[in-house]
Amino acid sequence: MDSKQIKKELMRRGFDFSMIAEALGKSPSLVSKVASRKARSQPVALAIAKALGEEIEVVFPDVEAYHQKPLTSEQRKQKQRELVALLKG
Repeated sequence: MDSKQIKKELMRRGFDFSMIAEALGKSPSLVSKVASRKARSQPVALAIAKALGEEIEVVFPDVEAYHQKPLTSEQRKQKQRELVALLKG
């Protein structure tokens, strides 16, 4: 979906960029930039997709980085331990 389609569908569902921004504690400008592909933020893109009732891959099919599932906190800790071990060796 392009930015205009995202904005139109959000409006149809009673949402707008400023509502998403407020819910996330981010600026409306960032939400708008993510929607128009001028900035990248997986949490913002995910929030947009959820507000639209779609998977992130449907809303942002052109942004491969969003298609990877974010690590859980435990997975992140494990990856950090792996990196420390790599850097020590």
